[in-house]
Amino acid sequence: MSDLVRPVFVPLNAMPPWAAAALVVLAVVLLAVVVYVLLAGAGGLVRRREPDDGPSLADMAEPYLRARRGVGRTDADFDRLAEGTQLGLTGESAAGWILLGGAAAAVLAYLPTFDEFYALIAALLGGLAVFLVLWTMSNRRRRAIQEQLPDGLFQLSRSLRSGLNLPASLRETASYIPTPLSGLFTRLAAALSLGESTRHAVRRVADTARVTEFDLFSEVLALHAESGGNLPAMLDRLAASIRDRNQYRGYFRSVTTLARIGAYFVALSAPVAFVLYLVFQPEMLERFVNEPVGQNMLIAAVVLEVLGLVWITLLLRRQDDY
Repeated sequence: MSDLVRPVFVPLNAMPPWAAAALVVLAVVLLAVVVYVLLAGAGGLVRRREPDDGPSLADMAEPYLRARRGVGRTDADFDRLAEGTQLGLTGESAAGWILLGGAAAAVLAYLPTFDEFYALIAALLGGLAVFLVLWTMSNRRRRAIQEQLPDGLFQLSRSLRSGLNLPASLRETASYIPTPLSGLFTRLAAALSLGESTRHAVRRVADTARVTEFDLFSEVLALHAESGGNLPAMLDRLAASIRDRNQYRGYFRSVTTLARIGAYFVALSAPVAFVLYLVFQPEMLERFVNEPVGQNMLIAAVVLEVLGLVWITLLLRRQDDY
């Protein structure tokens, strides 16, 4: 009876190479999950409890102070990039996705080749690909602020006309408008309520938004705080101006769609042609691969192609800065 239930173990050297590699990868993943769960549980036991009345003023100010010191600036820029994708990512989760992309690419490259060098190159390229996707999507937050700002300013003007002061009007407006603009209005209202000067408060929030239209809004608030005037009327005029800018920006994008698509096709035509020759006529590429002159030409072509793609991308992204 004991012979029937005795488990059968297969040594790794008796398995096919792909099965042994997959088993090792699975074991590493399971070990990482177990360690993460244990660390998360231990961190929850020793984590300091927040007071019942919420975080203190020092705790709220710590992220902003850290963003002004040394490496904290880089962390703040990366957090801003992750937030700009509008995918609900934080800096930690974005870094996790980059590492996951690199690990997945390394596994996919290692299983068929069993070459550590190819796996390392694939890991770097996979992480870089995920970072480029996040970087490409980082303007979504700025575009959302641009589209939401006219309605937010009109609502803020109506709140001011109802008799509310500026911090209360900002909080009231934040409850009507969607994110990310509501978060900016909430932060500005909190800073003004704590006694920070209007110019410094709006300048700090505008540095977070990085939108030209929000810079105009911050200057209007700062000018009103220093010189006075009819703030609701100024906000109405600014909202109408920003709405006209948004409409012109949409018109500009529509009339330049064909040119932008053509630029992408021209930029991608060389890599696509290289792949087609590599698949269907590999003998034509032997000279470039085997001879030093051909290798130098290939390296120069790749460098120029990358520079051209980066240049075209930067030119197309410049329209979002105005």
